[in-house]
Amino acid sequence: MLNGDFKKYGINLLKESVEEYNKAQQHVVEYSEKLFENRTKMSETILDSWELLNKIKNKPEDLKVEVKKIQINFERYENFIAEIERELKSSNIAQGGALGAGIAGGVGVAAFGPSAAMAIATTFGTASTGTAISTLSGAAATNAALAWLGGGTLAAGGAGTAGGSALLALAGPIGWGIGATALVTTGLLKRSSNKKIATKAIHQAEENEVQTKILKGTVEEISLLNTATIKNNKELNNYLKNITPMLESLNLDYQQIRLNTKLKTDLGVLINNTLASIELLNKPIGKES
Repeated sequence: MLNGDFKKYGINLLKESVEEYNKAQQHVVEYSEKLFENRTKMSETILDSWELLNKIKNKPEDLKVEVKKIQINFERYENFIAEIERELKSSNIAQGGALGAGIAGGVGVAAFGPSAAMAIATTFGTASTGTAISTLSGAAATNAALAWLGGGTLAAGGAGTAGGSALLALAGPIGWGIGATALVTTGLLKRSSNKKIATKAIHQAEENEVQTKILKGTVEEISLLNTATIKNNKELNNYLKNITPMLESLNLDYQQIRLNTKLKTDLGVLINNTLASIELLNKPIGKES
């Protein structure tokens, strides 16, 4: 058959690109889940730090301002988590459903369950569209899910351009479980000549490679943020354990604390470390400075 080998080459190239894409996609989800797990641990340490600082009596105004700043920025994270939980409850994810399940070709890793959806949303710092995904199905559900993960926040100035690109890659042309076979059978390559099939397959493979590179870069960024989160949490936790008994020995009274120069300095370090940890807690992937 004319151009039969060319067609076979194009289809194989497409299948290989799909496999690489799916691996990268899976890694984004897995690394996001790890990051969310460690952020949850760090949020508990931050809360412990804030509670200790808040108990200090006779605080001067500048210290009150710093403690309030910690509270406000920590509540920003808590409110965001609550917002995501509300979105999940209003979608079919909360009932164990999978977004985009109606698409031909099956469901892949991008059909997020509750934990993965929470991890992705917190990693990219994005949530909410006002769309009840549970009322949709098929392609409409996919579009709504993508909007929930990226579109609404991109329009509102949330995730930066890099973050938006990663989200689009995560739910890109072969996202939501559409494989190479589905691409052939659902119209992209169907009813065409061998040459056209090969050309379209090669073009799609090239597009997939671009999306895969974006996802691989995203995994690296998530990994770096996760490492920094673990490091900061460990340092903050250790610092908190060391300073707590010293502050309590002075009845958590700033009038006594300020007389101890080293302890006063250590208190300032605790505040700075807590604020730095909160900044990491609220940092989305791909956020433009």
